[in-house]
Amino acid sequence: MVLNQINSVNFLFSNESFILISIFIFLIGLSLGSFLNVVIYRLPKSYSIVYPASSCPNCGYKIKFYDNIPVLSYVILNGRCRKCRGKISLVYPAIELISALLIYLLFLKFFYKAYFFYKINIYDIRYFKDYLYGNLRYFIFYLIFILTIIPIAFIDLFNKIIPDVLNILLIIFGFALNIFFLGKPFLFPLYGFLAAGLFFYFIALIYEIVKKKEGLGGGDIKLIAGIGAFLGLRGAVFSIFGGAVLALAGFILFFIIQKFIKIKSKKDAFNINLNDFKIPFGPFLSLASIFYIFYGDILIKVYLNFIRYH
Repeated sequence: MVLNQINSVNFLFSNESFILISIFIFLIGLSLGSFLNVVIYRLPKSYSIVYPASSCPNCGYKIKFYDNIPVLSYVILNGRCRKCRGKISLVYPAIELISALLIYLLFLKFFYKAYFFYKINIYDIRYFKDYLYGNLRYFIFYLIFILTIIPIAFIDLFNKIIPDVLNILLIIFGFALNIFFLGKPFLFPLYGFLAAGLFFYFIALIYEIVKKKEGLGGGDIKLIAGIGAFLGLRGAVFSIFGGAVLALAGFILFFIIQKFIKIKSKKDAFNINLNDFKIPFGPFLSLASIFYIFYGDILIKVYLNFIRYH
């Protein structure tokens, strides 16, 4: 029994185990990404995300299980439906890959050191018990956040709406997981929720009073409140300002492309009126919140040092 335990622990933290777990995590990420595709496509249309089975968006052909393998089936079928040969959007495998990559990076964030820095073995496993258990909890915590924020970002990108059900889930998960799963005080999610939500609410209110039209939608206000409930006040502030910087960069890039590259429609080249053009803010807020998870502490330190010496 003791020998088996020694072998199990030593193998669990071996290089071979790291490779096997990495492959497993990435495959699970692809599968979860495939499910998120269903959520992103069906939720705005008020369809069930459980029934019926996936089908071709062109001809309605029910996709067989062997044609529904994430990424691989898309490559084998050359991005086309097996029956009607209609083109399947590249967005589907892209979302699967993005989901898998983010989940794998999350695994590296919390467990890479256990394999290659601490090199845990049977003799010191008891010293790292709390460390590993704590990292596992945070891995699950941020995994739930990422699996909620990805469909929010893409639904807003494609449809310019954020379903209330996803924002409400984000808020509920933020409070519940912080308090009952991570053991943080109630004020941690509350401060993030109120400060971020109220900040966006007053910005939207002032804009509407001045411009006589809606600037920020209610979905964006709920989204940043949910991000605040999950990531706390600091995460919310980072996401707000990071999202603004990313949105500005995206806006500038779009119009640079518009200026130097002629995009033609069937009739003629088209131009977008700045007054009518609307950029959904949800994807930028979501991207900034993910940056916070992976690089928030580093970027905040860099910014504070820059302020201090300038």
